[in-house]
Amino acid sequence: MSATTNPVCVSGMAAMSWALPEEIAMYRRTGADLVGLQRSKVVAFGVAALGDLLARHDVRLGYLVHSFTAHPDDEPGWAQQVAALRQGVVDAGRLGADLVYLTSGPSAHLTWEEAAGRFAERIAPVVATAREHGVRLAVENTLPVKCDLSFTHTARDAVALADLCGIGICLDLYCCWQERGLTELIRDRVGQVEILQVSDFRVGTSTFPNRWVPGDGDLPMAGLLASVLRAGYTGVVDVELLGPAVEAEGAEPALTRSVAWTRAQIAAARP
Repeated sequence: MSATTNPVCVSGMAAMSWALPEEIAMYRRTGADLVGLQRSKVVAFGVAALGDLLARHDVRLGYLVHSFTAHPDDEPGWAQQVAALRQGVVDAGRLGADLVYLTSGPSAHLTWEEAAGRFAERIAPVVATAREHGVRLAVENTLPVKCDLSFTHTARDAVALADLCGIGICLDLYCCWQERGLTELIRDRVGQVEILQVSDFRVGTSTFPNRWVPGDGDLPMAGLLASVLRAGYTGVVDVELLGPAVEAEGAEPALTRSVAWTRAQIAAARP
């Protein structure tokens, strides 16, 4: 691992209901200066206005998130969402972010291979645009219960789809912590990980989404994070929180504790 400490980022998912001026001001109080936001929220606020807001609070944008939701047979819907992603790449570059991560959309009646082929073909122009603007793209692995947003539910599937598209992956450890051969996969493909996400889960919970502060639940998150860092990952570690536990505690204290936990684990994992 590099001697440089991995930057810690906070995801805007914990504060989706907040107005952006209050949200961006809050992030500085958590001890973080790097944030990730949903593209739809940024567009609603205004790209130029967000740039001014980030500068005012000395906060940097780490990434934008774009979710595909169109049915695979909905050509107009896909065309609209691909165009939005393409603009999102341009917006990210304007705001100083060099990453846009995305979900793969639903597969519906298609096989995994059929859905992957259509996805790769549809986003090929966006991949070209991203290269032109110096912005990286990454596809996220998600929980199977989120099949309305994704057919990519394991780290291995995310890597396979990323290979097909010529992009990287957003590795969400919350969604793949029990995956067979995960350590070996990470060791072999760590260079393809564009962003790493952490959060926690309490076994027995049946409500989703419900992500706890890392260290508050039952996942071996410290060990998982350490395994990725020791494989040579030098990129951003992103805290993604949402759900009832975070709402009950409050986004600000939950994120503040998460940032502290993540920095401590990064320090502990360094040689």
